[in-house]
This record gives sequence, C-alpha cells and structure tokens, in this order.
Amino acid sequence: MNNEIRTNTEKTGPAALSGLRCLTGSQLKFLGVILMVFDHLHQMFFMFGVPTWFTWIGRLVAPIFLFMCAEGFHYTRNKGRYMLQLFIGFEFMSIVSPLLSGALPNADIVLMNNIFGTMFLCAFYMWLTDMLKGGIKAKKPAKIALAVALAVLSVLAGFALISLLGMPAFLENPHSRQLFALVLMIPNVFLAEGGFPLVILGLLFYIFREKRPVQMAILVAFGLMTLFLTDGAQWMMLFAAIPLLMYNGERGKGNKYFFYIFYPAHIYIFYIISCLMR
Repeated sequence: MNNEIRTNTEKTGPAALSGLRCLTGSQLKFLGVILMVFDHLHQMFFMFGVPTWFTWIGRLVAPIFLFMCAEGFHYTRNKGRYMLQLFIGFEFMSIVSPLLSGALPNADIVLMNNIFGTMFLCAFYMWLTDMLKGGIKAKKPAKIALAVALAVLSVLAGFALISLLGMPAFLENPHSRQLFALVLMIPNVFLAEGGFPLVILGLLFYIFREKRPVQMAILVAFGLMTLFLTDGAQWMMLFAAIPLLMYNGERGKGNKYFFYIFYPAHIYIFYIISCLMR
C-alpha cells in the first residue's frame, strides 16, 4: 500500500479521543499484516488442525487496509500511480494464482485471494468521487455526467461479466477454464475479494475521512448487518474500529512497497507448503 500520508497529527473527532491516538499508519498496516497471516494460516492449514479463531481475528484485516487505502489515496502526490500500483498487483495475482493452482491442485483450498482488486476498485471510485465533487464545485455538468457515467458503467460491466459466467454456452466451452481466468483479470465489483460491500466501505471511509466517528459508525453498522444477514465470522470486522480509532494521522516509518511484496509472497508460500504437506 502507498505510504504517502502526511506526517503531522490529524485532528478529527472528539478531543477526548486524542489521547488514545497512538498508532501511526505504518503501525496500523503492520498490525493488519500480522492479523492477515493468522487468517491465511487458517485458510491454508485448517485441514491440519489450525484453530478457527485464527480466521476470526483475520476479519479485522480488510477494514484496516481499506481505511489506510483511503488515507493513502488522499495524501498521495500521484493518484494515477497509486491506482496503477494496485492494478499491477491485482493483475499479477490474477495471472499467478490460476497457474499455481493448476500446477499444484489442492481440493481443500480455492486460491482466490486478491485484495489488490478490492483496493483498486475503492481507489477508482475515490477518483470518481473527486471528479464528481470537482465538477459540482466548478459547475461543470460534463464532468459531473462523466463521473456518474463511469461509475454506472463499471457496475453494469461487472454485472454483465457475472451473467456471462453463468451462461450455458460459456460453461460448455472447452476453453471455459481459460476464459474464466481472463474474466478474473478484469476488476469487478461483484468478484472482488469481500464483494461489493467492502468496496462501498472503502469508499465511505474516503468520503467521511475527516469525520472519524462517522467512519467507525459506518464500520460497526456494516459489521452488524453482516451478523444478521449472513453466516460466518465476517461480522467481527466491526472490532477493527478499535485500532482505527487509535490512528493518529501520522505516516510512520516503513517501506511503502512491503505490502505489495509480502501479501502475494506469503499466500503463495503457505499454499505451496500446504500442498506439499498433503
């Protein structure tokens, strides 16, 4: 993730919370990385007895990285480069994951991890949000229309690709596996890791980034809706509000390319080890 976040302390939310804000952006990311490792240890080794609670605490990871994605996108000096880095990460994993799964099949694991796609889509809609706000401020109807049109078209395109995957002609095609891999190389709000809800959450983090209590209320609301509407432990994402409330707005020290390297590397290493253990 991009580390271009301002170095001075951000002053948002009630003053009473200021004393609790002791985590820099780098420290938040490092916390997210640790929790992510627990989550993927369960994903890759649950059949060998890795406990379920490993994935429970892993539910906090996505909100942390989406929050930092919103921060990074706001402060980066080059938004185009920021989005390109995420897109390259997404394409890399979209190519390598099917190849690795084909070379080392594992019936217990579906290698679909690619948070880069979710973050890229969040950044894309953040960019459209800026375009929309700029068009409204400058009173340029063409710019407003373009932002809305691109947002609508991206959702319609995602829906069209989903529909394509379910068509008998596609499923019966002898090259359907290769075609499916190609479809996965196109960022899609419906196929992104975590689905459309996480893309919306990341965008709302950006829209309300100067109102930390509102951001956290949205996160808790998402968690509660997940609790009542779905099964599983995804609802535990609401507990990410605790470390996020401790964010002090400072960038901190760290290598901004660490996440881009570590994320795919540890997933593929875990997957290979799991296959060899089988």
